[in-house]
Amino acid sequence: MPGPIEIPPDEFVVLDGVRFHYLDWGGDGDPLLMLAGLGCTAHVFSELAPHLGDRFRVVALTRRGHGLTDRVQSGFALADAAEDARRLLDALDIERAHVVGHSMGGGEVSALAARHPERVAGVVYLDGAYDWADSPTVEWPEEAASPDRFASYEDYVDFVHSLLPDDIRGPALDAMMRASVDTLADGSVVDTFSTAASAPFVRALRAFRHPYSDITAPALAIYALGDQWQGPDAIWRAACRDRFAAETADAHVIELHASHYVFIDRRDEVVAALRSFLT
Repeated sequence: MPGPIEIPPDEFVVLDGVRFHYLDWGGDGDPLLMLAGLGCTAHVFSELAPHLGDRFRVVALTRRGHGLTDRVQSGFALADAAEDARRLLDALDIERAHVVGHSMGGGEVSALAARHPERVAGVVYLDGAYDWADSPTVEWPEEAASPDRFASYEDYVDFVHSLLPDDIRGPALDAMMRASVDTLADGSVVDTFSTAASAPFVRALRAFRHPYSDITAPALAIYALGDQWQGPDAIWRAACRDRFAAETADAHVIELHASHYVFIDRRDEVVAALRSFLT
């Protein structure tokens, strides 16, 4: 488990009338924008980003309805999130950036690269190059009924830990959990990304297929392999990999035995891959 890390101060910007949270690690070199997965915040990259600052200026955005970004009643589609990412680049005076997406963030990266090719220098998917519309999974963890309120923050942490592999425990997950709850006067906490709040995002993700043929930037897909994916799910994941490789003009594939949070439990390999591919 990594030791203490330095997380930059929370920063906020109003985009399209919504107050967004983002983190800016600074750094030298080309801009690199990271987009998190469903239910995650920019903090999830806190163990990865510091290892890239000597080559890149690293920024991560928390999508609408997540973490410290405003709750919303619209804009749930992945194309909407792609436009939010483009607006952040505008706000930071970044003309062109590498973009990295984990899980759902991978779909948003695809949408951004297809819609605004002039803004995207390179694309990296962190176990995020999947056609969710074709997924054989009947129910995802985000759709399962779960408590929205916990007696204490410790109870909330125990619940989240029960859903995730031990290998990803550490400062990034700790920071993300802190940004995902509201603490009430009696010490109880409310999960701000409740089952109901996640539902429109899940529906948007289930409707998404990547527009690979419209992506002109070099693209690297890092896929996680493991015994946790068997049968139809494993077949679907392999088919997604094959479609990415066949339809993307400049496609590159790496496979690692890891959890879905491949950039945490196989951080060193992911850092090396990013540094090599993007430079």
